[in-house]
Amino acid sequence: MKYKGRFVTVSLVLFINLIYSTHYYLRDGFVDWIEYLGYPIMLPIAWWFGKQFDMAKYYSEKDSLTGIYNRRYVETIFPKIKAKTEQNSQRVAVLLIDVNDFKNINDHFGHKVGDEYLNVLANLLKKSIRKTDIVARYGGDEFLIILPDIQKQEYLDEMIDRIHQNLKNISKSDLELSVSIGSAFYPSEGRTFEELLNMADKNMYTIKSDTKNWNHTLNQTAF
Repeated sequence: MKYKGRFVTVSLVLFINLIYSTHYYLRDGFVDWIEYLGYPIMLPIAWWFGKQFDMAKYYSEKDSLTGIYNRRYVETIFPKIKAKTEQNSQRVAVLLIDVNDFKNINDHFGHKVGDEYLNVLANLLKKSIRKTDIVARYGGDEFLIILPDIQKQEYLDEMIDRIHQNLKNISKSDLELSVSIGSAFYPSEGRTFEELLNMADKNMYTIKSDTKNWNHTLNQTAF
């Protein structure tokens, strides 16, 4: 959580008191020391009001469980990313990430364990992206990564492979955690955030379906 609100409110109180003291000093030639007795009261109050602003802003942008950005933030920031992309003739990639069989995880191990793994995944995704990328929890067990200025498909493929490999490394023997990932590119696969999200979702479920069919074929062959 940033301290912008607290910094602004405390600075404002100090500035107002400085103006007030300067005015009386220029008028009377001195400032009564009793004028400063209010500082121990005013500064904590200003700090408290600033903290309320910081908290409100934090929770309007961040997911309360994982601490990464939330759906509201990415929907707000995307038009700005889109405008910058159009100015520089760049591409933007959107990744939609869905935890496989998350309902079964909650049903068998409880919501507390499910929440722990959502946090693990959120931290893993944060470590897998560039500083310019944005990762968010879009809702439930769905995560979203926005990659501005994505020049090569190879980078996207490498990131997806890295996410899958890191998940394999951290998965526990009694609880296998895996994800399905779908991608979409602006502007070739969608001109709006909704269109990109729908395309990424469609691509993700195509991959899910292909994987299930492949696993089913393997099982039949083994049998």
